[in-house]
Parts: sequence; structure tokens; C-alpha cells
Amino acid sequence: MATATVPRSTLVSTIEQVAAGYVGDLMAKAISTAHLRRLGIDGERLTQANVEDVMRSLTGGLAVLVGDRTASEAVTKIRRKIGMR
Repeated sequence: MATATVPRSTLVSTIEQVAAGYVGDLMAKAISTAHLRRLGIDGERLTQANVEDVMRSLTGGLAVLVGDRTASEAVTKIRRKIGMR
């Protein structure tokens, strides 16, 4: 059975789209790739485990900027939009 993957471009654009509503366009663009880079994820297709790692990292990063509750809300929106949980 094949493991579900998400195209990197889909994840990046979804993070940018959702996060922009919380932190603005410029910051959203910066964080969309910063978390992937920091985690050393550079493939074009991300496994569910990769996405989970990014979501955990993103939750922590956004929490600093917008608070825990709002960060959790934003990450939940991202997950829904990419079809994961």
C-alpha cells in the first residue's frame, strides 16, 4: 500500500495562503519555506511524516507570533486544505 504524499508546492502555497491571514503576506512567504528548510526537508513530494513534522514546527513558530490557540487554528486549516486530518 502506497503512503500518501503531498507535493511540496501544494504545502508551501497552502501555508502561505492560510498564514497570510494571520501574519501578513511577507511573513507567510518566509515561514512557508523556513520550516521545511530548518527541518532539512527538500524533496518535491512530502510524506505524511514530513508534513506532520512541518505542522508541529509551524504551530510552535506561529504561536510566538499569534498565540497558541490561533496557531492551532491556522494549522488545522492548513491540514484540512491539503487533505490531512
